[in-house]
Amino acid sequence: MILMLWIPDFGILRNRIGIGRKMVPLIIMTLISAAMPGDEQDAEAGVGGWRLANSPSAYLREHSENPVEWHPWGDAAFEEARKLDRPVFLSIGYSSCHWCHVMRRESFSDEAIAAYLNANFISIKVDREDLPHVDEVYMDAVRAMTGGGGWPLSVFLFPDGKPFYGGTYFPPRQRFNRPGFLEISGSIIKAWNTDRGKMRESATGLLDHLSKRDQRQHEGQSMELFLGGGIQSAASSYTLDPPGFGAAPRFPSPRFLQFLVGEGSLSGDETSVKRAVSVLREMAAGGIYDQVAGGFHRYSVDAPWQVPHFEKMLYNQGSLAESYLEAGRITSDDSLLQIGRATLDAMLSQFQLQDGSFAGSWDADSGGVEGSYYVWTPEQVKETVAPESVELVCDHFGIEEEGNFEGGEASVPRIAMSLETAAKKHGLSLESAQKRLDQAVSKMLKVRDTRVAPKRDDKVVLGWNALAISGLARGATILDESRFREAAVRAYGALKGSLVEEERFLRRRDRHVSEKGEAHVVEGNPATLQDAALWMKSVLDLYEATFRPEFILEARRCWEVILKNFGPLETGEALYEAPEGAEILMGRRKDYFDGAIPSGNATTARNLLRLYELTGESVYLESSMNIVEAALSRVGPYPMGASELLLAVQALQRRVPVIVIAGDPSKETTQRMLESALQSKVPFSVVALRPEGEAGESAEKAIPLLEGRSSGEVEARAFVCIDQVCEVPLEKVENLVLRMDQLSREIRTDNESKSSESKSE
Repeated sequence: MILMLWIPDFGILRNRIGIGRKMVPLIIMTLISAAMPGDEQDAEAGVGGWRLANSPSAYLREHSENPVEWHPWGDAAFEEARKLDRPVFLSIGYSSCHWCHVMRRESFSDEAIAAYLNANFISIKVDREDLPHVDEVYMDAVRAMTGGGGWPLSVFLFPDGKPFYGGTYFPPRQRFNRPGFLEISGSIIKAWNTDRGKMRESATGLLDHLSKRDQRQHEGQSMELFLGGGIQSAASSYTLDPPGFGAAPRFPSPRFLQFLVGEGSLSGDETSVKRAVSVLREMAAGGIYDQVAGGFHRYSVDAPWQVPHFEKMLYNQGSLAESYLEAGRITSDDSLLQIGRATLDAMLSQFQLQDGSFAGSWDADSGGVEGSYYVWTPEQVKETVAPESVELVCDHFGIEEEGNFEGGEASVPRIAMSLETAAKKHGLSLESAQKRLDQAVSKMLKVRDTRVAPKRDDKVVLGWNALAISGLARGATILDESRFREAAVRAYGALKGSLVEEERFLRRRDRHVSEKGEAHVVEGNPATLQDAALWMKSVLDLYEATFRPEFILEARRCWEVILKNFGPLETGEALYEAPEGAEILMGRRKDYFDGAIPSGNATTARNLLRLYELTGESVYLESSMNIVEAALSRVGPYPMGASELLLAVQALQRRVPVIVIAGDPSKETTQRMLESALQSKVPFSVVALRPEGEAGESAEKAIPLLEGRSSGEVEARAFVCIDQVCEVPLEKVENLVLRMDQLSREIRTDNESKSSESKSE
């Protein structure tokens, strides 16, 4: 067995964030039998993961029964490693991760492997959802070492935390030309005992490479070039059959799709709009969308979106619902709006907790078997639905004898045949076929609920809940659904005061039942900038869903707390991702790319622009511009990895209209004007309400743009404002609709001109 230690090759860039190609091998050590476990096991080793038994993390508690002596993340573990002069084995995962469960069962429950780890390493287990800043640092290091990453993340460290070797999933012993975890561990101890100096040089070189990469700046990146780069990246990576970007596995890219629809609409680029819509439709028709109960799985293992990796994450539901709704609004595509609505309904039924907040995820596994809860055979369909509906259901959902999952044993339901085609095939009217299908799906759902269900992790994560609130708020705004509005406000109430405090934000809340059966809520670590920024966005979205001015006051307060915790915001620099005190290895990081959730800096920039439009206070615009310019210099020519930044640049570069409706919200004309403004096809429109009387005076104090705007002697008036200048008020709904259509054409013409100028330069 071979262990390779690596140093960076600075000469060749490999991927979107400037990481070099796979590190150049520095030394190669061959495993010898003396390094294998057996002879030097400690008689006292193997007491197991008792330190994790009462952890607030469900993921850590799952590992408490392992024979591995796990430590939680903290100074105590590293001090023990220094005291015993041992390397650290760091394992990072999360509760709904399939391969994390596999490694837990295969390797961490293996007595021989556990004994070797206990005798030679200090082992640390981390929940990436609880300590995202720890995960990001070591994931970055492993990507630099190997060119790839994922979970479970397996990293070997010096007692000072510096990584020297890493990977993802390892089988317990060598197989299929993959090194085994036992052999790797033995090789590392052999190198630790004989060539530690060279290992130290390798680790130092890696961190030096990462530090220089993070400090790299790209010159000459204008906003128009960046937006054009996003369109060009989509064109070069798009595949028509099946629709999507890049090769498998395929992950949903809700913000990027939202960007393409908006930019295409704003610039007259219908091709970009069609590309985005085709991907949205294909995902909704695939197995990545739960065709029986609704909601999206995390990603698809194949290019046609048919077979998912089955965990369901809260952040996917909120983000995708919003993108379907925004794309449906801009394109007037009712089918996209319907998927957005169904995704929100699924999120409410599957993720909502008793207090109105939302659980974090559903596991990929069901009773230790991936996907068994979701897949079907023709025989199972036959046993479940009415006899006359069996063939219709199997044709529509692609449930066949030779299935598409686990070697053909079963099928992941997908839209394999349109209902119109299936109805025609079986001699049914579309209405009759829809009725049969609805009845069949209802029965399938009831039968599925009797199966061994995946576990739900009830951890309440601030940023993920904020995405859920934003999705619900946009659903309330675009669809005018009061139930979504009520759910969004209720979730806000559950988090405000618990995870959102006066002077700080907390990352997560977890309901934990102790060994004595006592339930209690444990509040976790400080939040990240992503969490705080998404919370700020959610309250801005709540304002447009309710027109309650206290949400604008909360957004303004959020910015002050963000500055305090993640600042200072210096000229040419952006905000820190983690609060003070969360330094890992190279200190506090400033991140600009999106991960599973959008970039905190880019989200903040968008939030600040919205506040500027409502308040006219230039400090918000200046801060937004500062963050965007800093991000552009770091992101450079890799726009697909920074979709939230694309949206921020879009909002800054395009003409953002603010529509103020002045009038009594109980009056029909006011309501129709609000509806016309909120459902306008112009991306990034900001809508505000100035009620009459004392309510209006109160709203003015929170939103300076409302000052001097009133309905006058008519029932309601609309003020269309651009760049803080408001046009002559409109007193008829029809005139507002015409003005918004005209504005859309003006913006398109203006953007086509900007694009031409940028290309000529």
